[in-house]
Amino acid sequence: MASKKANENYIHNCGNDKVKIDNYIKSILRMGFSDIQLKNIINFYLCNTPMLKNDKNDSPFGLKTLKSYGWVGNQLSKLEGKLLKAANIGNFILIKSDRIDETLKNMDLSEKICIEHPRAVLKQNFSVTVKENGTANISETETRMECLFRHIRNPIAHNHTYCFDNGNIILEDRDEKGIISAVILMPKQALLEWIDIVDTKNICGITKGEEDVNNVKEEIAASCENIENN
Repeated sequence: MASKKANENYIHNCGNDKVKIDNYIKSILRMGFSDIQLKNIINFYLCNTPMLKNDKNDSPFGLKTLKSYGWVGNQLSKLEGKLLKAANIGNFILIKSDRIDETLKNMDLSEKICIEHPRAVLKQNFSVTVKENGTANISETETRMECLFRHIRNPIAHNHTYCFDNGNIILEDRDEKGIISAVILMPKQALLEWIDIVDTKNICGITKGEEDVNNVKEEIAASCENIENN
């Protein structure tokens, strides 16, 4: 009997037409966000991302913990539920493995895919300890939400993004070897909604209303140049 290559519970098979995602590569800067929206995305997901461990202090360079936004303990599972609902995603599939290739294939997130149904597969950081008797233990080294926001920040920063005509986007992360470590298919609008869900007290200074467009353009110009050059 052949060994299973991945968890067979993780399968997406909807019968919809599939598209080749390479035809839809598009920078976050070219997805049709307004200048205000783009400023908020860069401010939150690049400069103030809650991807640090909750037992750490916020970085002086901007990166934050979820604790800084008021999310600790049992609140983290509530946060995950709110994010899933806003993006119409059934579950964030987190895999503790060296690679996630087979799970991506099973979830129809590899090369030619269904782009209608939001879903996400992410490689979660983990450690392995082996005892003298040979028994091994695998433990996570980041929480589910820390993993999620790390895998959101990286594609935006490194320009590994796709945008489809139906309003959905893909954030694709890769590890230091260039191997895909996360694929998140979600509505473009949910990227903005998630900011409001996490930062309920507007700690990172999200712009809620309109302001001088020229000032906004000046603020994001340097960040845009860095993103498109990566």
